[in-house]
Amino acid sequence: MIKIANQEEALSYHEQPNGLKYYRQDYFEREIDDSRSPQSYLIKQLPNITNPLHFHVQNQFQVFIEGSGYFGRHTIGPYIVHYAGAYTGYGPIVAGPLGLDYLTLRSMHDPGAKFLPEKKSQFIQGPKHHFTSRQFLPSTPQSIWGLKSPEFSWDHFEADVGLGIGLLRMPSFTSYLVRPADNVDGIFLVVIGGAVYIDGVVIGAKQNIFASAKEKPFEIKVLDGYVELLVLQMPLKEKTYQ
Repeated sequence: MIKIANQEEALSYHEQPNGLKYYRQDYFEREIDDSRSPQSYLIKQLPNITNPLHFHVQNQFQVFIEGSGYFGRHTIGPYIVHYAGAYTGYGPIVAGPLGLDYLTLRSMHDPGAKFLPEKKSQFIQGPKHHFTSRQFLPSTPQSIWGLKSPEFSWDHFEADVGLGIGLLRMPSFTSYLVRPADNVDGIFLVVIGGAVYIDGVVIGAKQNIFASAKEKPFEIKVLDGYVELLVLQMPLKEKTYQ
């Protein structure tokens, strides 16, 4: 399965009883089999609003793309990536005075946040896993135009579980063959600068591509321009939670 996140639904406003206020914009339509339906959506958390401590029942990445705030005790901003495994509590996420925007990416459908301590009875004991990346500052176009060919490297990689956060940079008129691994749950490519083409469709800044595990290799291209992408490899869900 390959899903292209360049079609955005209208923003919808949400309020939670705990004070959380945000807008949400979905990128993917649901699959017929909802449990295997990947998710890609934008959250626009309103200024000075707190998203309290919570957990989800699926593995996920969050990519902070605009604004500022705090994640737990850590200052956050564009482009910091956070990974949280299923049934791993995290937060709070506190938006700064201008708000905080972030992408939420999952290879499987999740029914929604389970806030703590209210949903503690639904919390399952087992392996817990989370990781917060460094801040990825987008490269200048000139620095990528100077490359002779695409460059990819893992910035963080955990071979035992398959978690990977990497960076792919491609100059003008180049192509790259993406090879999803077969021992993970999928891979997301998130554009943080420039634009890339897949099957004739252009993917621009803050948009993304999802490929499920064992998907056959596929080609992405850059025409007259450049692209810089975060490469996010999603681990398999822990057996305890399957």
